[in-house]
Amino acid sequence: MNGADLRDLGIPDRKRCYEILHEFGVPPHIVAHGEMVARVGVLIARALEEVGEPVDVALVEAAGLLHDLTKHRSLVTGENHAETAAQELRRLGYPRVAEVVAQHVFLKPGPPGSPIREEEIVYYADKRVRHTEIVSLKERFEDLRARYGKTVSSLVRLHRLEEMTRLLERRIFKKLPFGPEKVKELLDET
Repeated sequence: MNGADLRDLGIPDRKRCYEILHEFGVPPHIVAHGEMVARVGVLIARALEEVGEPVDVALVEAAGLLHDLTKHRSLVTGENHAETAAQELRRLGYPRVAEVVAQHVFLKPGPPGSPIREEEIVYYADKRVRHTEIVSLKERFEDLRARYGKTVSSLVRLHRLEEMTRLLERRIFKKLPFGPEKVKELLDET
């Protein structure tokens, strides 16, 4: 699909994603995190596509690159960066990308047996990338608890998210010919 086709679908191509990141002054380390989330998401999306799942790979890539668009601001303002990034993307004319980005922190999971959605892929990819390193869910949630588990309620919320993410991981990988432990190895091969 070329850039014009992506614009018609309301999905910015890779070049436009980088322009948006630059326009918002996203720091290089957050851009690098988004690049790795996009790589993990695209790997999973393409693998799902190969086994017949209806997945929009371009949407996964764009949302992966842009999911932390306002993260740097949120560290100062305390805003919900998933919501504000989605608002900005809607304003820029990318409502479908905004829908995916809005759920990268708190996912509304699909019903068991349903096709894997782009929201689920980007959410999961983000939970597998600590900074720019691909890690297990156990390692990622240990990091999240250390960084954001400052209250009992935040620890409870993170525990629930971890359990839900483990269920999602099982849903995704039961459809694939490889397990979650192979993601890093497969990306290293590309």
